Amino acid sequence: MMFRFEHNELLHVLWALPILLAWRFYLLWWARKQRARFASSDALLRLAPQRDRSKSWIKFSLQWLALAALILALANPQQGGKVENQTVSGAQVVFALDVSRSMMVEDVTPNRLERAKQLISRMLPYMSNDQVGLIAFAGKAFPSVPLTPDKSSLLLQLKQSDPGSISAQGTNFSSMISLAATYFNQSISSDKILIVVGDGEDHEGGWKDRVDDLRKQDIRVFTIGIGTEKGGLIPVRNARGTVTGYVKDDEGSAVVSRLEPRTLQELADYGDGEYHHLTSLQGGEQFLRDVISGLGRSEFERKVFTTYQSQYQWPLSIAFLLLIIDWLLFERRTRWLQRLRAINESHSEALSKTKDV
Repeated sequence: MMFRFEHNELLHVLWALPILLAWRFYLLWWARKQRARFASSDALLRLAPQRDRSKSWIKFSLQWLALAALILALANPQQGGKVENQTVSGAQVVFALDVSRSMMVEDVTPNRLERAKQLISRMLPYMSNDQVGLIAFAGKAFPSVPLTPDKSSLLLQLKQSDPGSISAQGTNFSSMISLAATYFNQSISSDKILIVVGDGEDHEGGWKDRVDDLRKQDIRVFTIGIGTEKGGLIPVRNARGTVTGYVKDDEGSAVVSRLEPRTLQELADYGDGEYHHLTSLQGGEQFLRDVISGLGRSEFERKVFTTYQSQYQWPLSIAFLLLIIDWLLFERRTRWLQRLRAINESHSEALSKTKDV
C-alpha cells in the first residue's frame, strides 16, 4: 500500500505554521509589556478575575492544529498504488527529434526546436495506450526515453532536450537510424513507426543503407520538416538567453540554415512512409493523427497502479472537530475550575496555619 498527496505543492503552506507560532510569541511578549505599563499583575487579576490565560493558549493551539489539518485536507492525502497487470492494445511509436544548433533558427515561431516539441506534446493525448519512445540526435544519436506507455516521462525529457544535451553537433541521420533499429520490441506484433522531426540537414550521409535495417523489422518512417527554405541565421545565446551573435563558418561568414525537404522526403520514401512540411501545428497534428489512427495494434500486458483513494475527509473531520471545540471554549474561568482552585487555596491556607501553630 502506497501513500501520496495529490497536490504536493500545497504542503509548502505548512511553512506558515512556524511563522504563526513565532508571531504568537511576539504578540504575547508585546501584550505583557503593555500590561506591565498599565498595572501590576495583582491589579490586573482584580480587574479581570474571570480571564484565564491558559485557555487563550489552548484556543490558539486548537486553531493552529485545525489550520494544519485543513492544509493537509486540501493537499488530499491518497492511499493506493497496488500494482496490477493490465492488458491493453497499442502500437509502437518512436519520435526522433533533431536537437542540433540549426533547430534554434527562428524562421518559425518561436524557433524550430520549440515548434517540434509543441507538436510532439500535442500528439501524446491521442496515444493513450501506445508505447512511445524518444531519440534525440545531432552529431550522434542519444536514447532519451525507451519505449514506454508512460507519457509523463517523455514529456519531462522532451522539455529538457536542447542543443546542449548532446556535445557532438552537426546532424547525423545514420546514427539516429541505427539507434532506432534497436528501439522496438520485436516480440509484439503491433505496427512500428519512426517519426523523424527536424529541418532535414544531414552532414554525414550514408543513411540509406541503414534504412534497410528498419525495413527488415517492418518499421515505417514518417518525417516532419520544420523551417523554411529561405532559412535564417543560427543564434548564439549566453546563459541568460540573450543573443550574443550568430554561428559563422570557417571564413567568418554567418551560416544560413535552410529546411532541406529533399532529405526528409527521401527518408520517408525509403522507409515506406510519408513526408509532411509543418506549416502549422494544426496541420501537423492532423497529419500525425491520421497516421497513428491507421496503425495496427496488438495486445500486451503492462503494469499499472490502481486508482488512489482520496483520504481528505479524515484531516478535514479533525479540523472541524478542533474548530468546534475552540468555538465552545471561552477564555473566562469555568465554575468548576474556580471551585477547584478555591479548594486548593483554602487547603493551602489551612496547612500554613497548622504549621504556624
